[in-house]
Amino acid sequence: MLALLSVLTLFLLGFVVGYWSMHLYPRLRPFRYSHHTEPQLPASSTTSQLQTLAKLYDLPSIVADSRNDAERIDALVRWVHDQWKPQPGHSAGTDNPLDILSRAAQGERFCRADYVTVLANALQAIDLPTRLLELHTRDSHWRPFGGYYQGMEVFLRDKQKWVWVDAQYDAVILNHGEFCSALEIKEALLDWNNGLELASAEGITDIDSYLAFLGPFLDIFIAQPLGQPRRFALVPPQLKFPRRHHGLGRTLYDQRCHSMDVFYAGHPTPQIVPTPIRPRGAFRPHSVSA
Repeated sequence: MLALLSVLTLFLLGFVVGYWSMHLYPRLRPFRYSHHTEPQLPASSTTSQLQTLAKLYDLPSIVADSRNDAERIDALVRWVHDQWKPQPGHSAGTDNPLDILSRAAQGERFCRADYVTVLANALQAIDLPTRLLELHTRDSHWRPFGGYYQGMEVFLRDKQKWVWVDAQYDAVILNHGEFCSALEIKEALLDWNNGLELASAEGITDIDSYLAFLGPFLDIFIAQPLGQPRRFALVPPQLKFPRRHHGLGRTLYDQRCHSMDVFYAGHPTPQIVPTPIRPRGAFRPHSVSA
């Protein structure tokens, strides 16, 4: 009986701490970012693997009727979601889009997080600059699970800006009709004066439900430009965010950045940050665990 009470107490304590850290603490200290000059992030690049992806699946023909970059994104999102029906908990276990698509063609099904891998690579394969983006809670470096969510940002060349694309649920956020980056969603929520609306959402009922889900993760942004091995974290200057999970776990990022102007600079930019080779498969997208 005592053991059962101990387990229930620990479970309740964990729930209370988790709820506080994800819902109450961010409102008490709404971090913002600085405006100053730092080394530029490297540009995304198209690799030979992505060229093979574009040719093998004839990606240019999928977006041939699209009038702008937003429509190209929409066309490829729908194409990716048609490749398999999601199976929760079954990850492909690879960051190779060709492998994922080949296995899907044989009838294998994967979780929604693998949509991120395939879509990001498909967008970069048609020369739309894309970067994988992990959204982290401010305490994700020590949380055992549920501390981050995986998506991407795509650079709209006709708008000259980065926009948040949630490949898992085909969700895009607009603010007064304009596409938003992940940081712009954060800023709109902090200002409490916005016209945020949800576009093209699959299985999500309304904007309030989506923002209630996404909001707690909008404290730390960790980007990996496609075709580059390094990861870059946009961290508020007031927050100390360790480089490794639990101090000993996986490396969360390679370089810290405090400047929102640098993190969201126009594309492409000169690659002046050294990019040493990292082990293959060191970065794989994950979905949030509840």
